[in-house]
Amino acid sequence: MTTSILCIYPEVYSTKIAVSEDEKIIYFSEIDHQKESFILLENIVEQLPYRRDAIMDKMRDDNVDIKSIQYVVAEGGLLRPCESGVYAIDKFMVGDLLEGVGGEDVVNLGGLLAFTIANMLRIKSFVVDPASVDERNELAAFSPHLSLRKKSLFHAMINKYLSRCYAKSVNKNYENLNIVFCHVSDRNVSVAAHQNGRVIDVNQAYQGYGPMGFYEIGTVPASDILDLLFKKHYSKDELLRLINKNASFYSYLGTNSVDTIISMLQNNDKKARHITEIMAYQIAKEIMSHYVTLDGKIDVIILSGKIFSDNRFFKYLSKRIENLAKIECYPEDCTFDAMVYNVLRVLEGEIELKTYC
Repeated sequence: MTTSILCIYPEVYSTKIAVSEDEKIIYFSEIDHQKESFILLENIVEQLPYRRDAIMDKMRDDNVDIKSIQYVVAEGGLLRPCESGVYAIDKFMVGDLLEGVGGEDVVNLGGLLAFTIANMLRIKSFVVDPASVDERNELAAFSPHLSLRKKSLFHAMINKYLSRCYAKSVNKNYENLNIVFCHVSDRNVSVAAHQNGRVIDVNQAYQGYGPMGFYEIGTVPASDILDLLFKKHYSKDELLRLINKNASFYSYLGTNSVDTIISMLQNNDKKARHITEIMAYQIAKEIMSHYVTLDGKIDVIILSGKIFSDNRFFKYLSKRIENLAKIECYPEDCTFDAMVYNVLRVLEGEIELKTYC
């Protein structure tokens, strides 16, 4: 019997959806949302009804057989620290996503949309490898001040999925490899050290620190943030917009669209080239730091993200890290493949479905 899964992936001003039959994606759509629709909303959670209705209307318009869908899945959001795996969405998880217990971010809408639509269809809903997966060792998790906590918030689902894909391609077990994994999303960058199947160190990609991304600012001096707060009287919302939306490429180029930036690089735009070289430099530094994390024993460096489809950016980065280890690159978007793969692993009894908290 065929297993039909609806996959949901919200982005800042769009929602991507896909339907699979077993492991094959048979339907895909990207629903664009007008920025004006969100202007009057005080927080991201208030977008939930609008996006839910847009998803259902789009599937009806495209004649998707909604009644055949058996499961709904999304990437996990900014939740409490948890283990890697597939989780059933329950009232505790919904409560934490609504509250923004790990931070307010559009990624939280994935689980909420999956839960809401699954309830409408009277089927089960899941999240895969929440962004808050925390497998760090004591050295990596240590905070220099007791009142501050270094969080593990990164692209856990893509990290785990592509690491397993790579391991299978070389006839090895993921649990037996040392991997430095760099994912450059359309928003931010995470660089993780995988050792024996666990991410023992990673930068806080969401609302945190590390290399600059296309939307998000990455690491900045704490003293400068304090100046914005107390000298220029920025509000919390203004600071979050600066950190998460109006920084980096947008600040210098007036755009943070990866497609636009790739086009600018192809047209030899000097300013775009300069900023992307700086981004590659920052990412290379973060990757090289994990030589220490993994005691100099690195089997492979995996790079993933659309930006790597541009050979210029790949060269900017690879020339700085090529002596560290073998490099593998995955520029294709495999978000929905990762979701489907993990749900099928649960349904086939390969891994157990986990309960949140």
